[in-house]
Amino acid sequence: MTIPDSDAFNWVIGPVTRAVSYVAEEAKVAGTLHRSLIVLEGNETFLHVARERLAAAGENDAVRGVDKLISEAPMLSKWAAELKADDFAVVNSHSLVGMWGAVEVAIEDTVVSILSKDAAGLATVASAGVKTSAFEPPPLSEDNARRLYGRMEKQLREGLKVGEFYAKLLGLFGIQVNCSKHVLSKLEEVNSVRNCLLHRGGIIDERAAQSSGNLRPLLGKRISITTGRYMEYYDAAGNFLQEMLKGVIASPYIKTRPQ
Repeated sequence: MTIPDSDAFNWVIGPVTRAVSYVAEEAKVAGTLHRSLIVLEGNETFLHVARERLAAAGENDAVRGVDKLISEAPMLSKWAAELKADDFAVVNSHSLVGMWGAVEVAIEDTVVSILSKDAAGLATVASAGVKTSAFEPPPLSEDNARRLYGRMEKQLREGLKVGEFYAKLLGLFGIQVNCSKHVLSKLEEVNSVRNCLLHRGGIIDERAAQSSGNLRPLLGKRISITTGRYMEYYDAAGNFLQEMLKGVIASPYIKTRPQ
C-alpha cells in the first residue's frame, strides 16, 4: 500500500505513517543484526588471511587495524555464537519493545492531534461517557490532550483487550480499524509479552498468562523471543498499522482524497 503525502492529506496522517516506517525499520535493523552476527561468528580465519595479504603488500597501518580486530575476535565470535544459538532472542526482544512502543505512540498521537486541532473532538469524548468539564473549552493544548487521553484509557478500556480498545478509541473519531480476531488476539499477546520483558525480566506472570492462551504454558518461565515468534508479532503490529492507515485515509479529517 502506498503511503500518501502527509502534506496533501493533512495532519492526522502523520502519527500512523511514522509508526509504519518505524516498525519496518525495526524489522530491517533486527534482520541486519542477525546477518552481521552470523558473519562475526566465523570471521577470525578471514581476518588472519587478510592480515597476511596486507602484510605482504606492506600495508602496515592496515595490518595494525586488523591486529586489533584479531585480538577482539575470540570474544566477539563467542558472543555472536551464543546469540545465534539462542535464535537471536536478545536482538528480537529489544526490537519488539521498540516496535510495540511505536504502535502505542501512533494511537496516542493521533487522538492527541484530533483533540488539539478539532474543536468537536472534546464533545466526541464526552459522548463516550468520559468526564471532560475540566478540559473546556476546546480545542485542547497538547498537555491537556495527553491528560485527557490518559483518562480515556482508564475509563474506556475496561473489559477490552488492547487491540479492541485501540479500535474502539479510534472508531469514536470516525477512524475505522478492521482487523481480524486473530490479529487483535495477537496484539494482546504482544502487549503482555512487552510488559513482562520490561517489568518481569521476561518471566511470564499470571496476568500475561491469562491474557493469551499461547502464554499459559509459559507461566513462571522466561519467554524467548525466537525469530519465528518475533515475525508473528511483527506481522500483527504491521497489519494493525496498515488497517489504521486505511481508516485514517477514509476518516472525516482527510481534506484531500486520492482520485
